[in-house]
Amino acid sequence: MKYSKKIYFVFCTLLLSVIGFFSFSPLTEAASSSITNGQLALMEKAKTCVMGRQSSYIQYYEETETTEEVPSTTIVDQASLDYQVIGLAFQNLYLAGYEYDIYRSISENEGYQKVCTVKESGVTWHTEMGHTYVQDGRGRILYESVDDLYLFYDQNVSYYQQYYYKVQVRDCETGQTGAYSNTASCRSELSAPAIIKATQEGSGNIQVKWLKVNGAQGYVLYRKEKGGWKKLKQLSKGKTNYTDKKSKKGHVYSYRIRAYRMANGQKTCGSYSNAYKIALKKLKIAGNYKKGSVYGPSLSSSKLQEVRQVVQNFKLNYIKKGMSDYEKVKIAHDYICVNCDYAYRGWQYHNANTAWGALVYGEAQCSGYSRAMKALCDAIGIPCHYVHANSKSANPSHQWNQVKVDGKWYIVDVQCNDSSGFYAYFLVSGNHYKATSGMQWNESKLPKTSKSNYVPK
Repeated sequence: MKYSKKIYFVFCTLLLSVIGFFSFSPLTEAASSSITNGQLALMEKAKTCVMGRQSSYIQYYEETETTEEVPSTTIVDQASLDYQVIGLAFQNLYLAGYEYDIYRSISENEGYQKVCTVKESGVTWHTEMGHTYVQDGRGRILYESVDDLYLFYDQNVSYYQQYYYKVQVRDCETGQTGAYSNTASCRSELSAPAIIKATQEGSGNIQVKWLKVNGAQGYVLYRKEKGGWKKLKQLSKGKTNYTDKKSKKGHVYSYRIRAYRMANGQKTCGSYSNAYKIALKKLKIAGNYKKGSVYGPSLSSSKLQEVRQVVQNFKLNYIKKGMSDYEKVKIAHDYICVNCDYAYRGWQYHNANTAWGALVYGEAQCSGYSRAMKALCDAIGIPCHYVHANSKSANPSHQWNQVKVDGKWYIVDVQCNDSSGFYAYFLVSGNHYKATSGMQWNESKLPKTSKSNYVPK
């Protein structure tokens, strides 16, 4: 499956407070799946919402083995996953012969109707891309099993309507039911947008780009300089970028945005995006920005400075104190994948064989991807080499990187990973890369790579 990095990117902003970056991660260990991009996004978002809480859940199966009473489950979390999707997480009691009936109402105290039955048998379970799930008749995710929980996806809700949920355990053989669970309440809302880039144009203006939000009828963009946040512009539904013509050289600006939609005659807004900072100051980021640079031997001095500004803003927004080598390399890799598409027209268009093509224009071939990775790594203190295949390779024109993480050298092929949609070659050994890709290169001029693939700590 070629993931939709634009769809997936939206919910990944939930992790900003944890690692200070979007945590791109649409890349997986499998290249094909029946899960659609949007459904995968919902599953990952739901999983993120309940991650880390399962240690506090009570497993009832040990306590109920000796009693004839039907136990009750507990709803532990609920969340709006999209403007017309609500997620519900409740305990899996691990009891054979029992099913879970989910009831919903728009009133807390009356009018509940069954909307789903979660069962282990009599349904088809799918296991792929890190998820074990059941689909409905339309191929949408209905529910999945995550650790000690079931996650139910209510995809038949009205926008901005408040809903109430209860779950009841039922004995399939006798029909006897347990007590209702606690009541959970949730309203579907617009997701937070994600600002992916803010760059200074040649005129000195700042262009801000963000990703489309499902269900949005427009956006409100805000800017902050030294004081508080101020509304900058309200934009129509189709806009996903805006040029700020009131920026001034020598200043530092931050931008954030949120989506809006009309509901019952009122304007409703989703959560704010991540704040994206850009400094219109002298560029001091480390790297080789002289003519003839490895970032693009053919690039002019002005284009190299544009690359430098993007790199500086990348470091300003995403590199945090205390990050490990692995986190830095992954962020650099994922940033390129999110902001760059493969240049199918050819390397000769829009400097697609340079870091400018990948980081500024947003289209590149393998050379542009690898030169961009080199530029980002140089700026954040990660030793990195730009590597070109030799004539013995399956593709003598291919290029990639060799990076140093935790004292050892590994192969990273950003373009291959982005095009395939999964982490095919991310921090792998040289032997693994040669054996599976057919690539060969002059290893005598480069540090020796690790004997095994990197395993995150």
